[in-house]
Amino acid sequence: MHILLTNDDGLWAPAIQGLAQELAKHHRVTMVAPKVEQSAKSSALTVQVPIRAKEMSEEGDNPRMLFVEGTPVDCVKFSLSYLLKNDRPDLVVSGINHGFNLGSDAVYSGTVGAALEGLMYGIPSLALSLEKYSAKRMEEVVPFIVNFIKVMYEEGKYQGLLNVNFLKEGPVGWDQVKVFHQGFQEYTNVIDVRQDAKGREYYWIVGDQGFHKEDKPTDVGHIKEGYISVVPLTWKQEDTAQIPVVEQLIANK
Repeated sequence: MHILLTNDDGLWAPAIQGLAQELAKHHRVTMVAPKVEQSAKSSALTVQVPIRAKEMSEEGDNPRMLFVEGTPVDCVKFSLSYLLKNDRPDLVVSGINHGFNLGSDAVYSGTVGAALEGLMYGIPSLALSLEKYSAKRMEEVVPFIVNFIKVMYEEGKYQGLLNVNFLKEGPVGWDQVKVFHQGFQEYTNVIDVRQDAKGREYYWIVGDQGFHKEDKPTDVGHIKEGYISVVPLTWKQEDTAQIPVVEQLIANK
């Protein structure tokens, strides 16, 4: 397959580099990733200033590597609308992200945003995240990801987007894979208040993750039980169940 590989941690992040080298043993890989870290950029596009791209590989290299001075979605849009317009990839892979992208955090995630962009172009897509990066964990996770792509996308012909999260430790195999509903990722202590050298307040958006359970089995509520969480996602945000409610309110005006 021809795989477009991107992320939100930047082209030189160790996780995407490690994944690229392994994928390139089995597939043709085009890496187009941000020049610098672009975490929590969601589906942001750069529209007020130009974006620039630079080739970082030689002709014929696999993986081919470019960086874009922009967001993860800029990278995908640049690739699919221009760079690879006549060389359409079979799969868009975003990640491996350094840190979870569970539940409602997908709304903020540049990793997921890039995969959603691929889906909007009609290309099967995969978002990958790892609770905490380590070289040892990559040795365990990356071979499984290669097999996951083979089973789900190459052989299974899955046409949608999957958001997959891995724990920082524990077994990695098909016995650990579980498909979940998307949960709500709650945070506490979100705003960290500090003072600069002149006594003026400034703020960091941080927060401690909670992993509470809900009525349905969710990625947020159950991943800590040792699972590799898999959640099918789509770009559609319509709340279908509320359409008749809203129609009735309008009818009763």
